[in-house]
Amino acid sequence: MLFKGPVRQLLFSFLDSAVEKKSKRPPALNKPIPQPVEEAPRSDKETPSSGRDAALEQQSREWLTALGVHEGSIKVQVHWNAKLRSTAGYARWPLWKVELNPRLVEFDGQVERTLKHELAHLIAYTRANRRKIEPHGLEWRKACADLGIADESARHTLPFPRTTQARNFTYICPVCRNTVARVRKFKQRTACLLCCKQHNGGRYDPRFQFSLVRNSEL
Repeated sequence: MLFKGPVRQLLFSFLDSAVEKKSKRPPALNKPIPQPVEEAPRSDKETPSSGRDAALEQQSREWLTALGVHEGSIKVQVHWNAKLRSTAGYARWPLWKVELNPRLVEFDGQVERTLKHELAHLIAYTRANRRKIEPHGLEWRKACADLGIADESARHTLPFPRTTQARNFTYICPVCRNTVARVRKFKQRTACLLCCKQHNGGRYDPRFQFSLVRNSEL
């Protein structure tokens, strides 16, 4: 269509006015772009709180049943104990109770190994049938081997905080004069192991009973 004269000028004037009004509109406010929410990093191995662990108890029952330790398979309890600091685990006999340091989960394989270490103590005491044995003696080592940790050492090397306690009580053997320094007093009559092995087949003998010779608290 062809526009002439004033009509054409009127059309241009209308178009110019429309463009001018459009240009005077306030610019649209920029809407903030949603940012992805960052989750706090989570460890795959969360430190357990204190309390019983049903899964570890079930695993313990299976091991004990396989070894024929039926009393233990019925009574065993496994607890996490957040109060443990330098100790990896603790076995309470005859309660059949094992306590584990929650920090064990930070180290691969140490929960199972420490659990077996402590169960070995309970198995050894059960097999000894009230006979006095060394905590990490032959009976314990045999139980460790039965649980698949024949190379287990008596003490762990994990980087847990170490605590030192003053050994205020010193005992001496009346025969060989061997001395033993302790944090606490013996709760029962205890004899020198070296002399008992040499002269009485490793059995307790009152001739070699330790005597308290120094107590810094007195």
